[in-house]
Amino acid sequence: MRELKYNDLISPTLSPDDYFELYKAKLVIKSNFESYTPKLKILDKIKKILKEKDQKLKIIALGADWCPDCSMNVPHMMKIIKTLNSEDVTLQILYGIMVNALHKPGEVI
Repeated sequence: MRELKYNDLISPTLSPDDYFELYKAKLVIKSNFESYTPKLKILDKIKKILKEKDQKLKIIALGADWCPDCSMNVPHMMKIIKTLNSEDVTLQILYGIMVNALHKPGEVI
């Protein structure tokens, strides 16, 4: 089994700014972004670790606008990335994830 690499992604992704622009009409996304305050001490530790290890952090988040968890957590992750303001950390959001509500367990889609 081969390890999945960041550049193996073939699904469409958006930067945090593009995601925010696409879903700006969704008030819950905007509200969750604006109301969240990341813990600065933890962000400083992340920056320090990345600098010490001379590594970059690449994050992929799932972002379906219909999903309550995504609508809460993706804006929080976006705020963390904005607050970190580091070239060593990037976030891409897989968006437009759909589900088949009529899918039956075991059925191949």
